[in-house]
Amino acid sequence: MYEKTKQYIFSEIGKRVKKKKKEKKLTYYQLAGYKNKEDYKGSLKGQGEDNAVDKQFRYNKFDYSLITNIAGGRAYPKKNPNLVPDVYIEHLSKKLGLSSGKELLWGNFKNENTFQERLFEKLMLDVLWGEAEIIKEIFNKVLFDYIPYAEYHSYWQMFVVSEIDMPKMPDKIYKIPAYYYQLREDEIFEQYEIKQRNAIKYIWYKFESYLINLINNFLDHSFNIEIQNNGNNKEEKSLYTLKKLDKKLDKLVNELKMFFIENEPTEDSLGLRVRGIILSDYKKMGMLISKEMNREEIELNELVIKHLVEASLRYIIELKRVQVIESEVIKGYSFSTE
Repeated sequence: MYEKTKQYIFSEIGKRVKKKKKEKKLTYYQLAGYKNKEDYKGSLKGQGEDNAVDKQFRYNKFDYSLITNIAGGRAYPKKNPNLVPDVYIEHLSKKLGLSSGKELLWGNFKNENTFQERLFEKLMLDVLWGEAEIIKEIFNKVLFDYIPYAEYHSYWQMFVVSEIDMPKMPDKIYKIPAYYYQLREDEIFEQYEIKQRNAIKYIWYKFESYLINLINNFLDHSFNIEIQNNGNNKEEKSLYTLKKLDKKLDKLVNELKMFFIENEPTEDSLGLRVRGIILSDYKKMGMLISKEMNREEIELNELVIKHLVEASLRYIIELKRVQVIESEVIKGYSFSTE
């Protein structure tokens, strides 16, 4: 679950460790509690006498290979499934001169919004390519507000994954291929993920203030496990964990779901208008194509339908232009072309 999201989180933690290690001019051996490579190798000779936990708490020695895995953003199911074990969060934070475990996990995220935006994108992609169909439907409906995605998701459903029934060839077995509609399946493949990422960015721009607050609150309060009194001076210290990361991301997804339900596009949405036109008119076009394949005579009222479909497609092009002017020219949004 949430593979893209977790890989992004782990990769950013690894980059943070590498950067601070370089700034502090430390080696991985020193991060693990050893003077150098020789000191580390010497400790291995007597490793039968103390287990890893003993070394951590009695000698402040830590697993060198695990620390290199953390710096590389590499999580392994048996060794470090959530990348950084709890005790390593506190240890590395101190060694690297960070203010807390939260800074190790998330950096100074409140001073810049790049991390939140990327986290949102990865989480959205995990949901959209996941298997929770009801949540996918809710998330997609919000994204349909962006016209190019409403268009290409419709093509994707009609001609790639066959989630929408379309008119069939004369053999009544296979659906009429995309090229009969003057569409190329390879282009649908190429453009679909680009339009999807841009739709996610469009929604980020649209609800940026709320989404930043939501994710900041998630990062602030979902990963601290306890407050300790530090001796008699009553100084409080938070400890942090990445345990149960999937469940915590589940909770964030649920909050997004509730927000999207409350803010789903209305009938005024240009994207929903485009999707409705495509789903309706391409089926009509398919019926006409099927008749031509069967060499059936096209009646006058069907020629009218053909002209209406052509007019609708020109209308979609104009609606896309309107949204480009509104979002890119007036509001200054920026979208990827590849």
